[in-house]
Amino acid sequence: MFVWSKAEGVVLPISLLIILVLAVGTYYITRNKSQLIRQIPLMIISTIMLALEIAKQIISIVNGYSLWSIPLHFCSLFLYFFPLASFAKGKLGDFGRTMSFACGTLFLVLFYINPGSIIGDACANIFTSFSTFHTFIYHHLITLFYLVMLLSKIYKPTIFDFLYVFIGITVYAVVAIPLAHILNVNFCSLLTNVVPFLEAIRLQVGQVFYTIFMYLCGIGGGLLAVGLSNLVKYLVNKNKKKKDSFEIIMHTIKLD
Repeated sequence: MFVWSKAEGVVLPISLLIILVLAVGTYYITRNKSQLIRQIPLMIISTIMLALEIAKQIISIVNGYSLWSIPLHFCSLFLYFFPLASFAKGKLGDFGRTMSFACGTLFLVLFYINPGSIIGDACANIFTSFSTFHTFIYHHLITLFYLVMLLSKIYKPTIFDFLYVFIGITVYAVVAIPLAHILNVNFCSLLTNVVPFLEAIRLQVGQVFYTIFMYLCGIGGGLLAVGLSNLVKYLVNKNKKKKDSFEIIMHTIKLD
């Protein structure tokens, strides 16, 4: 099931360890601070990602622009959702955090199952070009943002998250699907798929049904992610209430 190259087998565990150290360290430094302070690391990560993307676009323009550089790939969504999650307030901020969590969960699952399908051979060629450097750093910043957001409890699951996910994925599909066909650019693997069993589905059921299948996978995966997060929240709160009730009873017994 897991498809990793030799380079990925060496580089990715080391990278993940560094990310975990940074995420946990950030949590301990900011854990007793206000939410605004706890969001500052997310703001920094978002800004770095935007700066990398701007540099990538400029280099692409200078070298003769490739339509592949248009930020409409699945991983490009974090360029939009992370700043909302970091800087926006109210419902817009809630939407950004929900989509960052839902899409981040999908990304992590897909990335660590088959990293090559997302970052190509970047692990073996990190410093050979700006393109591979950008690819490697950008996708690991997604992981760092996701972990910092969760550890710092910036994302707080609510029942409205289901609606946010449906709207977010649907809007992306409405934009990306027609543009993928019009521009003939394989955004979000909508035209072809490097994962063998998914490409087999496309070839067997046809392009239309494959597109619908990919859309439903996106919706289903996002809804599953927020569903599990709400379930965890419910179980934690339920356990906390039981603990509080037990402490009240014990305190009452001691007073008697």
